[in-house]
Amino acid sequence: MPVATSLSHHSIDVASTIDEPPDEYTALLSASKGNMKATACCSSSACSSTTSTAAASHTVIPSLRSLFKSRLGSLLPSFLLGVLIWFGMTPSDELTTTAIRLLAVFISCIFALITTKVEISMLVLTGLTILSLTQSFECNDKATGKLTECRLCGEPNPLTGGIYECQAAKESFMQSLEGFSSSVVWLIFAAFHLGKAVEVTGLGRRLSLLMIKVFGKRTLGLAYAIVLSELLLAPFVPSNTARGGGIVLPVVQSIASTLGSTPAYNANLGGFLMLVGSHSNLLSASMYLTGMAPNPIVLTKAKALFPDIKFGFLNWFIGALLPGLVCAASLPILIRWAMGGKKDRSDEEAELPSSRTPSDSIIKHAQAELDRMGPVSCCEWQLCFVLLMCLSLWVSANYTNLDATLVALVGIVALLLMGTISWKDVASNINAWDTLFWLGGFVTIAEQLSQAGASAFLGHKISQAIDDLGLPAVPALALAYFMTTFMFSSLSAHTVAFVGTFLDAGNALGANPMILTALIAYFGALGGCMTNFSTGSAAMYYAPGYVPRTRWFIVGLQLALFYIVVYMTVGMGWWKILGWH
Repeated sequence: MPVATSLSHHSIDVASTIDEPPDEYTALLSASKGNMKATACCSSSACSSTTSTAAASHTVIPSLRSLFKSRLGSLLPSFLLGVLIWFGMTPSDELTTTAIRLLAVFISCIFALITTKVEISMLVLTGLTILSLTQSFECNDKATGKLTECRLCGEPNPLTGGIYECQAAKESFMQSLEGFSSSVVWLIFAAFHLGKAVEVTGLGRRLSLLMIKVFGKRTLGLAYAIVLSELLLAPFVPSNTARGGGIVLPVVQSIASTLGSTPAYNANLGGFLMLVGSHSNLLSASMYLTGMAPNPIVLTKAKALFPDIKFGFLNWFIGALLPGLVCAASLPILIRWAMGGKKDRSDEEAELPSSRTPSDSIIKHAQAELDRMGPVSCCEWQLCFVLLMCLSLWVSANYTNLDATLVALVGIVALLLMGTISWKDVASNINAWDTLFWLGGFVTIAEQLSQAGASAFLGHKISQAIDDLGLPAVPALALAYFMTTFMFSSLSAHTVAFVGTFLDAGNALGANPMILTALIAYFGALGGCMTNFSTGSAAMYYAPGYVPRTRWFIVGLQLALFYIVVYMTVGMGWWKILGWH
């Protein structure tokens, strides 16, 4: 479909076509009208009694229907699951009351994310409020300087004979805000605004038109261009969020918009490109030691446990080369298949373009649009300067010691001072503020799960189960490590919480140190494919709304299975050739 035609549909109001379920007031009003008609037809007391019964049934049934169709009703299964965990699990020395409550809220939120359409920010706000009101956080005991359950503040400390010196109500609330001070969360926030600048200045549109002109004869060509961009940038930009959200995502969004795809119209095309961008970001993060911030943690833990292991930058890349390239070559094809392939499932508006579209007319249109845009504007040159500055500072972070978040904020300030963007652009960037809120909340819960010992508890139980079942240590531990990523809203938090536990378990079980380290190193990033909250870049690709939450999870699980199969077959064979076995 030509772009010029598709662009005319941008303003279509799809909300007007959605059938909203009747609210409770409408149901009651309808029932009341039914009562009046029935009463008018009845003259005897027996008839009146019958009418009253019918009226009551007519009132109750629509009310129940309205309740279950409402937001509160859709959350009922998630609430019951949380209550079951909250009150059903017995505290122990390994799993405290606070840890159980945190698990209950976290699992309930995850279940609601999968089964309902309730906004993530609303779920996070509800969870943090419940945890804060019930004092289900870890507080700092001023007497010992150690963490303790907030609910125990003011109670006698059996170890010291004194009391736990902390203020439960005040500190619980303060703990609920801890995630919002995370540098990763603010890096995502800043990256959103860098992306906004790419959109406002027209630079993203210009770059996307150039990519369409070069690769746009096929949709898959655009997808492979995105994958290639990630693979080339990953070794030099150590933050996958800065790389994906600040550099690649704005271009991907511009391509989708240029091709006439919006969340309301022909969303499959934009959704396809968003999924390719998100998953190629995680794949590239797994292939290089410098591809993601927590990757060096794996290397540090492995060398501390296995002093003779040789797994530096070069070995990391060589080990990932063959299985990573197989995944990179297959990724766009698999996602296109998961999105419905070439088949038209309903009508043209819902169709994902096949590999043969966009056609030559699209490329001609791209050239015409470039001619219409004219030469590069002053604002575009300013933005190019800022982006190159950020890229240079990110690459040289080991020498400058500047945090990636600070670099991004410097870029935002520079753009504001030069007038490239305005504060109104920042204030109106709803996706940035929304993501800042819900991701900050998830980081809070993830950190508290780690501090309360819930994450370590699950890791130890998994290791013990592997030993009891007599499963092969390396595949079982690697799979368990991969799947536990589902619990975290930060790949860094997952690495910190579990990498030591799983490597220790592998050492105790006699696992091959090189193979186990490799699998944990690569699966640390690839495991983030399962959710839209596993890392900042995934959250940013999800935020525009091209891909429904359920589809994101389904595609993620399909790719998770694919990655596991590739690394357990192609990867194992490749590592045998390298002499790692």
